Amino acid sequence: MERLRQLKLNFDETKLMYSLAVIVFACAIGLLGWFVWQYFGNIENPNLSTGVETQNFASLQKCEFARALDGVCVESAEKMNPKLIVVMIENHPDARPQSGLSKASIVYEAPVEANYTRFMAIYPADAAVEQIGPVRSARPYYLDWVSEYGQPMYMHCGGSPDALNKIKDYGILDVNEVYYGKNFWRSPSRLAPHNVYTSSELWNNAVVSYNDRGSLITDNVEWWTFGECGIQNVECGTASTSSIMVDFLAPSYVVEWKYNSSTEKYERSQAGEEHRDADGSLIVADTVIVQHVKTRVLDEIGRISMETIGTGVAEVYFDGVKIVGTWKKIDRTSRTRFYNELREEIKLKAGKIWVEVFNK
Repeated sequence: MERLRQLKLNFDETKLMYSLAVIVFACAIGLLGWFVWQYFGNIENPNLSTGVETQNFASLQKCEFARALDGVCVESAEKMNPKLIVVMIENHPDARPQSGLSKASIVYEAPVEANYTRFMAIYPADAAVEQIGPVRSARPYYLDWVSEYGQPMYMHCGGSPDALNKIKDYGILDVNEVYYGKNFWRSPSRLAPHNVYTSSELWNNAVVSYNDRGSLITDNVEWWTFGECGIQNVECGTASTSSIMVDFLAPSYVVEWKYNSSTEKYERSQAGEEHRDADGSLIVADTVIVQHVKTRVLDEIGRISMETIGTGVAEVYFDGVKIVGTWKKIDRTSRTRFYNELREEIKLKAGKIWVEVFNK
């Protein structure tokens, strides 16, 4: 009897094991069917993406809402067309390392006096950035780029006489530290004038405090378009370059961008060293644009004029690809656009974008 009871127990355990195996197998078949349905469902419904052209259907599925500013996926339709904040950030050796530069969505770099450069960083107003700076002064040609973004808030500390006059003439909604000091602070760890900082908390205070001066508007902005290398008459990885050199004619301002194939991003160095924010964040970009413009020196201080309106040579880099073409800007408020040799507008890679405006 004991042996029969043992045999029955073994039979029941075997039966249980087979039952569990059948359940696991059925679940696996169900999951496989779900993934197949998701994949082919996305193929049949390519309109899942609302702003970024892409080759793979996984990207289409995950990017239901693409931000118009930079093509980045965002959480909701409300975030697709954000209000914008523009901050002037200096690049003097005494101002390094900067703060908050790595968190900007778009950055323009251009020379000011004596071939040293300055950054114009653009942020969505809902970004969270604890410290940004050092904040420095305005120059007139930066205002031509500010004007491409509707009516953002333009934060700076002073400016050249021409720039300050044009800010008023153009009706730019500016927050100048000279008059609106409560929206900035001066760090005791650095000497003036390299010690002015702001933050997203302070710019949001400014948005509320100065709403009688005007609202932040981006409704009529002519945005760039975004895509991947495989849809732009170039194959991914062809015409590639692992390094982009931008020589601003002063040793401390020689810039190099190196492509990292692992991260698929360009990593920035200047003066022969990695460019990092004060918090250690490496400066990277998904798209780097080198825009060649005509410049001339205006006065004994070394202030320059820059022909930002018109056309000229440009190189656009992303995903290890180099596209040589032209830039074109019709007037102050129109978008600077970039075209390939077939005169087709180049679709930029979604993500962080740096525009290096280089002396012709």
